[in-house]
Amino acid sequence: MEHQDHLLLPNQTFSVPPPEALAGVAPSLTGEVAALWRLPLDRRVQVTLRDHALISTVGRLELTRLPELPFDAHTPLALRIGKDEFSSRQIITWSLGD
Repeated sequence: MEHQDHLLLPNQTFSVPPPEALAGVAPSLTGEVAALWRLPLDRRVQVTLRDHALISTVGRLELTRLPELPFDAHTPLALRIGKDEFSSRQIITWSLGD
């Protein structure tokens, strides 16, 4: 006895939606990291730092690199504002810029 399962109907086609149609459906990795670490990544901020050559700096807060998976909010993030790199553990305070 022969058994066949047909998952598609004959002449049935599927199309993949364009990327702009999927925007907002799944958060970006940066967005997930920002939420878990409670930091305003990819936004203009002023940060006050400890144990760094700079006491304070202003600019767009960016990840230097994504943290390893699985994400753990207790792991320090490698961050930067402009060319100045620092760890999330060095941030004393931050505030959103204009």
